[in-house]
Amino acid sequence: MVSSFFRIALGTAVASAIVFGAVPAVARELATAQGIIAISAARPGLRAPTCGELVVEARDALDNHLIADTLPTTDEAGACRYALTVPAQMAVWLRLQPLLVAGARVVNDANVNVTRPGRGRQLSSSVALRFTIIASTTYFFAPNESKTVPLSY
Repeated sequence: MVSSFFRIALGTAVASAIVFGAVPAVARELATAQGIIAISAARPGLRAPTCGELVVEARDALDNHLIADTLPTTDEAGACRYALTVPAQMAVWLRLQPLLVAGARVVNDANVNVTRPGRGRQLSSSVALRFTIIASTTYFFAPNESKTVPLSY
């Protein structure tokens, strides 16, 4: 009797998965940012990076979190090109960096709690406010748009 109950429950779960699995999920609205990267000549004594040593990042313009990144490639004509999928209807920054520093973090120590010696109480309970000014380099993409955005390093 117990085993028949589990067989019925398993059959119901499988049938539900088939029925509900057939319903298409609503996809986020996406767009494509693409373009050519112009690499300028390096200053004397330095070497300009190659296309393979760069990374293109898409970051949320409101809180600077990483949305997506990609490595550009060199096409048949020798041009350094990138293509990146970004969320539509969202303020986005496109940032070009050398690959070695792309994963570096900025540590903000403005909210470190300071305690009095021997008392363990906070000297300050301040709240840091954060705001972002939408810059001229902020991009907005329409759903399914393929926008050409040239970048330079």
